[in-house]
Amino acid sequence: MEECRQITIFGEEIPQEPPEVQRDRDGKFLPGSSGNPSGKRKPTWEEREALEEIKKLAPGVADRMKKLLDNDKTPANVKVRILEVILERTFGKPEAAIKLKMEMQSGEASRARLEAIAARIRLEVDNNGS
Repeated sequence: MEECRQITIFGEEIPQEPPEVQRDRDGKFLPGSSGNPSGKRKPTWEEREALEEIKKLAPGVADRMKKLLDNDKTPANVKVRILEVILERTFGKPEAAIKLKMEMQSGEASRARLEAIAARIRLEVDNNGS
């Protein structure tokens, strides 16, 4: 639950209640109700100008990327990164799948395992530092 905020106008503190969000019984927003009633902030004039300047550079960037891809002297890692950017902008980033295996251990077993890991790290640091 959101707290009631206070704003100060002419030295007088006025409580500002959060807007009431209306949802149906499934938790979905009802028409005309939103979780972000203020909406997205409009960009400033400077931000709009900067975006227009960046948009003007886009065709040149695409041409430069093509030249880098076609150049035999461009390192392979640079070419791979260019292709990654093109694919991500075209198709979106691939979904990452994470498999997590958890084992429940007692507190003592967890502590012993952490101490063993810490001992291995200390040994490795000592061996590399000599």
